[in-house]
Amino acid sequence: MHHHPKTRWAIVVLFLLAFSKMGHAQGSPYDNIGFGLPVRSGNAVEDALGGTGVAMDASRTVNDLNPADWTWITRTRFGASLHYDLSNATQPGYSQDVQQNIQFSGASFAAPVWNQMHAVISLGYVPLTNASNDINITDSTGTRNYIIRGGTNLVFGGVAARPIPSLAFGARLDLVTGDIRHIDEVTYTDTTAGTGQFERDYIFYGVRPTLGFEIIGDSIADALSGVMIGASYSFATKLNSTYETITTPITSTLDTTVDEGGVGRYPASLSAGISVHLSRRYRAEADYFAQNFSSAYVYAPQAISSDTVLGSSNRIAVGIERLPNVSGEFGSSSGFDRWGLRLGFSYCKLPILPPTNIRLYPSGTGGINELSVSAGFGIPISLETLLNLSVVAGQRQPVNTGSAPKETFVRIGADVSFSEQWFVPMRRQ
Repeated sequence: MHHHPKTRWAIVVLFLLAFSKMGHAQGSPYDNIGFGLPVRSGNAVEDALGGTGVAMDASRTVNDLNPADWTWITRTRFGASLHYDLSNATQPGYSQDVQQNIQFSGASFAAPVWNQMHAVISLGYVPLTNASNDINITDSTGTRNYIIRGGTNLVFGGVAARPIPSLAFGARLDLVTGDIRHIDEVTYTDTTAGTGQFERDYIFYGVRPTLGFEIIGDSIADALSGVMIGASYSFATKLNSTYETITTPITSTLDTTVDEGGVGRYPASLSAGISVHLSRRYRAEADYFAQNFSSAYVYAPQAISSDTVLGSSNRIAVGIERLPNVSGEFGSSSGFDRWGLRLGFSYCKLPILPPTNIRLYPSGTGGINELSVSAGFGIPISLETLLNLSVVAGQRQPVNTGSAPKETFVRIGADVSFSEQWFVPMRRQ
């Protein structure tokens, strides 16, 4: 089996980074509320485009926003991705908080099964939310460390096809699962008093369907050439939740564990987008995304109507892309001219309403807004293999300035997408 050296190094580096620092996760000061902060995409392509991708016509990316987009995939593809987050939160009267987080952020597989119908099957994993944060409080009695780890994940499998040339449909079955750990550690100034730890774990899972479609203008009329409209809807999910408490007393190293069964709810989501090819190689897209967390909750002994710290969320995003010239589909080119270039912008209202009466939470009213800009590259490596890089920079700020932390963040993403040719020996002449 003959692999291009650059391909091997790209994949080796990606996985070494993914697993070398998994134990150093920290995150946003808003990660400790509800399910944590939503992750807008699991791959670097969509991240670089502002989070757009509902109408992407992506032939080399397994789209995690709209399963109908899989019909553009013409060969078996595998993908893996990771991201690095850096955040700097400031609030008057509090010390500056700089945190960072590096995580494996997705894996995917897609394979065409019926060329005439553009039918494709796909499997994958992506994170839905991230809940990783450290809070340290020190006073005259000692130090209290409040640690949050985990989040919500999505494991999916589905199929997409085009029953007619102008219309693509996709259906996905999603397993929504998560484990959010809240660890409270107390170390007293009096060394004879010892230390104690109290841990609350929320473990949950549920199943939901996701449906998507794309309308392809090229197959309708010449006036709609290069235009595509897409939409995707994920149904609300009833969760089977467990609330687990683990107590380690100050005077003992023995743990006491208590499990309590209950229910939870993960909300439905709707996304819609339109893309236009400005030329053969350049395209632009605008997307809208909405998800109402006001009726969602991680755990309750019995079903409840809402969680008071969660609210509705929406995002508007735009992106523009020069497609990578991987196999000469846009004519002969070399070097930087083969690279794909991506730019994006997004505005988001986050689904969190920080309470004002809990010391460990950032206090604020009116909700939190997020603005971000993004950029990225699609770098052909060999054959059909593509290395995608993205950088997102933005700010999260409470509607009522000063009532909660203002957070500046940077997110760096990388993924490798490679096709079945990577596994097949090259023919010798």
